[in-house]
Amino acid sequence: MSFKRVQTYASNPNTTRGQAVHLGGDPKGNNVLYTNGRSVIIRNLKNPEIATEYTGHSCNATVARYSPSGFYIASDVQGNIRIWDTVGSENIIKTETKVFSGKINDLDWDFESKRLVAVGEGKDKFGHAFLFDSASSVGEISGHSKVINSVSLNKSRPFRAVTGSDDCSVNFYHGVPFKFNKSISDHGRFVQCVRFSPDGNFFATVGMDQRIFLYDGKSGDKVKELSLSKDTHTGGIFSVSWSPDSKNILTHSADTTVKLWDVEASSVISTYQFSDTLGKIEDQQVGGLWQGDFMLSLSLSGDFNYLDKNKPGKPTRVVKGHQKAITALATSEDRKTIYTGSYDGKIYAWDNGNTKDCISIEGGGHKNQITALCVNENKIFSAGMDDCLKIIDEKTKSFGPLNFSTGSIPKSIASKEDLVLISTLKQELILTNLKGEKVFSQSVKYTPTSVSISPKGYQVAVGADDNKVYLYELKGNSLVDLNTTLDSKAPVTSVSYSPDSSLLAVTDSSKNILVFDVATKQVKISQWVFHNARVNSFSWSPDGQHAASGSLDTNVEIWSVENPMKHISIKGAHLEGVTGVVWLDNQTVASTGQDCMLKVWSLTHHK
Repeated sequence: MSFKRVQTYASNPNTTRGQAVHLGGDPKGNNVLYTNGRSVIIRNLKNPEIATEYTGHSCNATVARYSPSGFYIASDVQGNIRIWDTVGSENIIKTETKVFSGKINDLDWDFESKRLVAVGEGKDKFGHAFLFDSASSVGEISGHSKVINSVSLNKSRPFRAVTGSDDCSVNFYHGVPFKFNKSISDHGRFVQCVRFSPDGNFFATVGMDQRIFLYDGKSGDKVKELSLSKDTHTGGIFSVSWSPDSKNILTHSADTTVKLWDVEASSVISTYQFSDTLGKIEDQQVGGLWQGDFMLSLSLSGDFNYLDKNKPGKPTRVVKGHQKAITALATSEDRKTIYTGSYDGKIYAWDNGNTKDCISIEGGGHKNQITALCVNENKIFSAGMDDCLKIIDEKTKSFGPLNFSTGSIPKSIASKEDLVLISTLKQELILTNLKGEKVFSQSVKYTPTSVSISPKGYQVAVGADDNKVYLYELKGNSLVDLNTTLDSKAPVTSVSYSPDSSLLAVTDSSKNILVFDVATKQVKISQWVFHNARVNSFSWSPDGQHAASGSLDTNVEIWSVENPMKHISIKGAHLEGVTGVVWLDNQTVASTGQDCMLKVWSLTHHK
């Protein structure tokens, strides 16, 4: 058996309120470069469904930049800069150096792809200039008294660098080696972003004081202030992006707008509005990138907004995606739509086999982590740590009228006909109908961790934290205890009936998977033992001949029912652990993880 990754639905950038996100791009203008968690993500601008990720970092990365040559990418982890090869899939490390102790906020290359400057929150210093191949120092980034938020290097001779800081100043450096030349104090609040124009003649600075300044790229002398225009921003400005011809800039603001400026005329050409509600926090624009024909702006919500120079007003395309760990996964009955829920309460619908952007489930959603998703015919149910059960309308991709309070955190849900079975941390099993009415509840002496209802028939399996599976029967609007238990080797993490209801798979927190014969209650398969950590998710193929499991060990395993010792190991499928697996057809599996990614794998089963 073998596998191939056929699709990566990448996470969007992780954002923090009040902080700018500095996006990078490749020299050819084809890709956007950013980080989320430990991943550095390279994403195609024309087709954002095409993405690859670098996973070599051991801790969360904050910024990444292509070298002007395009051969290398520099990315950071806690003040540690790693430079790695972009040619080939191995991503061989060229150098790795500790520039200072603390978070790096921004970095930039010189035009020769030989030198870098990194800036951020160092304890002993806030910036460092060094050679990419030997990591030796090439000057001193001095003069600031607080955190440096942004840096930019001139892309032609003479060598120049500029930095912007929380001390409200902009510092200008001559090089190389880089030496402090002057400090500029035009801004009255934090300077969030500084950027040289592509032709090197100017650099622009923006800050939380809503002001935009333009300076001479060679001398650092002030040329003018653009923000004197009557159409200027009414909120802090997080980012500035130059057009390839150096004639225009984009400014991205907390006032939920992006403005396109004519630099020579010092006037606003167009304003792009992202919120119908003034001051809507998630629509604040915290980052931007102008790559070739692509004008991109990043919302605090993580949305990528595509702008058109000839179509002001609204973005022409919005690319959504998870920013936080995906915690729940399900597919529609026809398996054409994939639903994912995350740690921050967001649920997205992905069109399987289509390159359309994902759809955000809107309309009175969850306020906390999604704990479970399940599908019953054309009904999609979601449960969250806000102690609520909700229903999603598959046609409109929005939340329906069902809003049932579970009274405690729901751990798992399953549905049959017009009933939904819920297990809660309050040691309770609850049945509710589609009107949101509780029709049955039963307190139990164990904490139910997972539930499953047999596709054929009405048997119910409830996995528990006491290493047992309790069996019930669904009769009318109630559960009848069958007074039968199955033994697991550790606290149960999932239970799942096979499509023909003849088998019951039980996974636990100590890497074990046991498959029971439903009729005899005896263990039929015990050879699925290749995980080495907690098993988080399990799914049967539509024909019942194979199964998939995802684990905290970061691996997805594909199992054969006919030949239990035959399996496919998808090693390192997701950073930090696999949280969900589901079959899209008998040869295709989708998986989700703590890395906020949804991935699709094509399988080949060899007899």
